[in-house]
Amino acid sequence: MDNNYFVLRISEENSLKIYFYNHNSFKYLTLNYPICFNLLLNQDDQVIHLLSIYEPVNKCSTLHKLYLGKEIFKAQLAIHFNQYYIQD
Repeated sequence: MDNNYFVLRISEENSLKIYFYNHNSFKYLTLNYPICFNLLLNQDDQVIHLLSIYEPVNKCSTLHKLYLGKEIFKAQLAIHFNQYYIQD
């Protein structure tokens, strides 16, 4: 099981913010700051590429990465159809 997790939020500007919390690199610190990726509706391929070259994301399990892809797709649909997004 991964010690990392993702939090996805839709901002007021209808952009998707992906917060990546990496607990492996922060185990000796009291504060845990996320890495933030900002995704506009038409820039999904660029953010997927950026996530794929970021080494801690590459160390996540395949199931975790598939889950992230599913959630990004759901959030993009919510933005496109002007609906609320709730992360599973």
